[in-house]
Amino acid sequence: MKEEDEKFVRLLEEDDTWSAFEADWRAQCEKLEEDFDGYAEATFSVVRDLIHAEKKKAGVFALQMNGSYVAMVQVNKAGLPKYDSPVLRVRFMTLSPEFDLRDKSMAEYGGVLGSLLGQVLRLAYMDKELSCMHIKFHLRSQADQQFFATVGKGLQDRDIFESIQTRGAWLYITRKA
Repeated sequence: MKEEDEKFVRLLEEDDTWSAFEADWRAQCEKLEEDFDGYAEATFSVVRDLIHAEKKKAGVFALQMNGSYVAMVQVNKAGLPKYDSPVLRVRFMTLSPEFDLRDKSMAEYGGVLGSLLGQVLRLAYMDKELSCMHIKFHLRSQADQQFFATVGKGLQDRDIFESIQTRGAWLYITRKA
């Protein structure tokens, strides 16, 4: 996919990015005869505070591909035990109704996960508020674990990162200094 067809959008109420995201996912739910207000309700209730007010070291981001929002994650930068510097944590990965409720090919699913990882790495490397040496990415399922374990092995073999590994339901990445 061309980079110009892909965006990683910080969702905020004040700039209408949340409204655009919600309208897109509502339309996807309607097309699939799913109730949007019940769709991912638990996740939305957790991230709602970050949508209402911008915080420098935390936010909700959505991956937009070809004009449609395909995934959402909550990202925050925090000091954690066992780390010598702050960690960029990625949690509450939620796929769009189109990806969650329809049968998609492994290539389509992998494309979303790969793009999401690439955008998170971009934040870790380039965002002035969120850049971090360490990244912890919470995974949704065993399929995600297998995908990221394979990607991680390929990246580790290329000597791009200090370390990259999956443990339990988490992908751990440490950048090279």
